[in-house]
Amino acid sequence: MSSLRLAHDTVRLEQLIAAPLATVWQAYADTAMRCRWAVPAGQQMVFDADDFRTNGRARYRCGTPGELEFSAEMHYHVVEPEEAVVYTETVRIGEQILDTGLVSWELALEDEGVCLTVTDQVTSFVGPDTFEDHRAGHTLALQQLATLLED
Repeated sequence: MSSLRLAHDTVRLEQLIAAPLATVWQAYADTAMRCRWAVPAGQQMVFDADDFRTNGRARYRCGTPGELEFSAEMHYHVVEPEEAVVYTETVRIGEQILDTGLVSWELALEDEGVCLTVTDQVTSFVGPDTFEDHRAGHTLALQQLATLLED
């Protein structure tokens, strides 16, 4: 009997950022900067590799500083500067696979700044509990990015 508990969901969020398009793009493209705004206060993200280009790959760990209990592998399918990033990402805790997602970050220039849209199509292998983690994580990342760039 398998312990696999497949569940599926799509998370879609938008954030208007009152900053130039090039600034918003650079905040995403710069790995060190991304590590600043992409995790909650008190958490840490460390990239072991980040080949940020179309068909590039990345690996990171995140979670409690000193423990970094979560790990992820990414494959960038599309990296179009100042337009979009599309990647697949598989997240694990130890050897246990938690979920895999197809994620897109789309940037659209508007009169007030940049509309950043994140769409995350998630397949969970451990049931639906991970969906709220994805929603909360993307929501916080978008808010922190806006705060960082608008100050």
